Amino acid sequence: MKPYVFFLLVLLIAGCKTDTQDSAANSELEVVVPVHVAAVTTGNIADQLTLNAVATYLRKNSVKANVTGYVVSVSATPGMPVKKGQALFVLQTKEARAVSGLPDSVTENLLPLQGQVVIRASQNGFVSQVYHQIGDYVPDGEPLCDISDQNSFVFLLQVPFEWTDYVHPGQSCLLTLPDKSQLQARVAYRMPLVDPTAQTQQYVLHITAQRPLPENLIARATLIRQVFHHAQLIPKSAVLTNEEQNSFWVMRVVGDSLAIKIPIQLGVIADSVVQVLSPIFSPGDRVVTSGNYGLPDSAHIHILH
Repeated sequence: MKPYVFFLLVLLIAGCKTDTQDSAANSELEVVVPVHVAAVTTGNIADQLTLNAVATYLRKNSVKANVTGYVVSVSATPGMPVKKGQALFVLQTKEARAVSGLPDSVTENLLPLQGQVVIRASQNGFVSQVYHQIGDYVPDGEPLCDISDQNSFVFLLQVPFEWTDYVHPGQSCLLTLPDKSQLQARVAYRMPLVDPTAQTQQYVLHITAQRPLPENLIARATLIRQVFHHAQLIPKSAVLTNEEQNSFWVMRVVGDSLAIKIPIQLGVIADSVVQVLSPIFSPGDRVVTSGNYGLPDSAHIHILH
């Protein structure tokens, strides 16, 4: 083969290879990611405490037998509302039980001993516990049932002792029940004891609306610890983090086609927005809120509307 023909073949192959590499490079540069964006806003955000609160009745009255004898009738059932003076139990004294087994000719002279004793509710409320049923033998002073005072219904807030400085009497509180309904409440006072295991202190919460609720119901109580005014706010979906979750950043939009990585310092985190402590964004700055996962620095984007 002549030398000049070989030289032409080498140039042709090199040119094809260069064109292929350039085309691949251009293809990589032309990758455009569709994204949604949102503006950085300024507003108020609250630093909140969310803790458990348990429904309970603070005052419970024990209804007791006033004679020694046998239970012959029970009207009380757990959860039943009762009024003061309402009949709950009927007792037959042990003397009356003994008399009832004698012949009629004998019992005629013992009529005063054949009566029955009615035990009545001492207050309005709800029957929370029943201890005896028909046929039970009860000594004088034996508890028959417990009545919870309906006016003493509260929620007991469990506060870690190191957070007690943030909770004080008169403070407003929002209770979220398991069915997602909500109640307004107010911190009444602090109990003078600490749970020895959990190291939590109890606060009494009074609810503002009268609503019949069962005892031992667990609600989520939300209290405002501090409100930050004129805070920089971005959607929570705009925040990206590493696997250790110790480094955070957003993808800030430059123009309409470029997104650059901006490290940020987080402040308060709410349900849908977060506070950005630094850097200070300029008015009109936008951040990527979807399509940002795995997006490299200085990525080409297409904003979806």
